[in-house]
This record gives sequence, structure tokens and C-alpha cells, in this order.
Amino acid sequence: MTTAISTITSKWQVTIPEEVRKDLPFKVGQKISWEIEGDKLVGRRIRSISELAGCLKSGALPADSDDDQGAFDNAVLARYDRISRQKP
Repeated sequence: MTTAISTITSKWQVTIPEEVRKDLPFKVGQKISWEIEGDKLVGRRIRSISELAGCLKSGALPADSDDDQGAFDNAVLARYDRISRQKP
């Protein structure tokens, strides 16, 4: 487990330390989801849609119908929930 220290700036910004960036595949512009778990602040990398492209069993993107789009959206959200619950 990597432990590193950051300082909160006057603009409430925090730099992700190099040790953490080496361990996790962060990219410039990527989003982080922040959660409070008891007395801990947990930051989780939000995966891009291209990283989640294989989440459907068929491996194909859905057709243009509303039903297919809803199924695709639900599959992406379900996969994100499963991944975000995994412990490192």
C-alpha cells in the first residue's frame, strides 16, 4: 500500500504525489470520485467509456434504439459499481 502526503492549497487543490501516480494509471484531465468512508477520504479514478467498452457480453456497441441505449447505460453503471467496490 502506497502512503504519500499532499498539502491543500489556498484554492483547495491537492497534487497527487508521484508515488501514487506511478501506481495508478491516471491521465491528465481524468476525473476522480471522492467518497467519505468513516474518517477516511477515498479518491477513486473514474474510468473512461473506452476502458469500459468490453463490459457487454456481446462485445458490440448497442444499436440506436432507446431500449438498447438504456441497456448499455445500465451495463456501464453496473460495471463501474463493481470495479469501484474492489479493494486494491
